[in-house]
Amino acid sequence: MKVFLLSVLVILLSCSRGQESNKVDISIDGTKDFLVKEKSIENLVRESHKELKSNSRNFNEYKEFLHKLDENNIASIPLLLDYIKTSIDSNNTDRDSIFLLFNIKFYTITERLNDSLYTKFNYLTVQLQKDSTTQELNAFENNLTDCGLAIFQTEGMYYLDVMPDFFYGNFKDRVSEGVREFLKIRKDELKQGFSEDAMLLISFDDLYDRIIRWEKFLIQFPNTVYTDYANSLYTTYLETLMTGMDNSRVFTPDSDILLPDVKVLYEKIIAEKSKSSTTRTIESYYNFLSRHDFTENDSIKIFLKELNLSTMLAVQPHTR
Repeated sequence: MKVFLLSVLVILLSCSRGQESNKVDISIDGTKDFLVKEKSIENLVRESHKELKSNSRNFNEYKEFLHKLDENNIASIPLLLDYIKTSIDSNNTDRDSIFLLFNIKFYTITERLNDSLYTKFNYLTVQLQKDSTTQELNAFENNLTDCGLAIFQTEGMYYLDVMPDFFYGNFKDRVSEGVREFLKIRKDELKQGFSEDAMLLISFDDLYDRIIRWEKFLIQFPNTVYTDYANSLYTTYLETLMTGMDNSRVFTPDSDILLPDVKVLYEKIIAEKSKSSTTRTIESYYNFLSRHDFTENDSIKIFLKELNLSTMLAVQPHTR
């Protein structure tokens, strides 16, 4: 997602840049002590908010403000969010692009803080490992919450990522219907998670539900700023349903036979007699496997390639 969003950022920012006007003086304490002091973010936003005027900014002014924010400081996220909510009309004609640029800035800043989690804040990760409760750790987590972030863990390592409800809760009334539906779907997926150490965190049946949900989304909203990303999610989930992943196989490890539960799911999908692309793909795959006695074989990669799909084996899938 981050790579996709950053590429879109380059395209959008290259389209136009407004003249410098109404500059906002933004001063943020960038030291490590800032985030371990209680209510640092809350107090900073409160002070900055005094300078904002309601519904007074256009898209170019927004981009100027966004461009000036320090990408090395997490406090830039709530400052930008407050700017959007206070100074930009919720029905602005560029509302989807406004959110997209916020989304990109959010992940750019978060990634930089993640890079320092085991350097600047290593002592906090030690406390987390010991399940300690300290004033500094509590302040750190509370300040992260004010930025829409929480601490997650994968394969024994801590990382920062968006809270499931953050984007949807703050932007559901500030984006188009298509982007709102995108955020709603992602909200649900972020709550569930997707994988851990190349193992599915959801059942194959739930995975199929995700596939259908994204397929319907792409049919209903074929031209949103998130169409490409929605397509990539749909494809990843479909490939996972067909090939599994390293620690969630669809074929038994001992006999290389298609798992009975997965075979039943394929048959259930086919029995629905839907004319959807997903159903046609699964039916074609099922028929292909039946000709090989439902065993894993070298021809699967060739079959997938003909459909512009690939295996999820030996791939590091996204966690959420």
